[in-house]
Amino acid sequence: MILATLIAWGGWLFVLFTVDPQEAGFVGAILFYTTLFVALVGSMTTMGLLYRIILRKRQPVLAREVKIAFRHSIMLSVMGLLSLILSATGFLFWWNFLALVIIALAIEYGFLLVNESRR
Repeated sequence: MILATLIAWGGWLFVLFTVDPQEAGFVGAILFYTTLFVALVGSMTTMGLLYRIILRKRQPVLAREVKIAFRHSIMLSVMGLLSLILSATGFLFWWNFLALVIIALAIEYGFLLVNESRR
């Protein structure tokens, strides 16, 4: 996972420094946001997993901890990218960001309810 994350960051840096947004247009934006999303998900999953295993010092079930870290990293990455896209288009206002946070919290609450009902 760490190797794939480093490759994703390398891809994002390549897009960042070699793609001209004026010439690439929509394809350049898609490349930028896609590579950034993959790099953020990999980084946050790795950091979340290390936090859960090393700092919390519990005997974790590794598959469950990976699943939780991956879910959290996807939600945070989506929130970050949507914020960037809204900012780039001039539509990022505090109420839009608040709506993103509330939606992410509602999704996480739904996951917690489903997990609790399975126990």
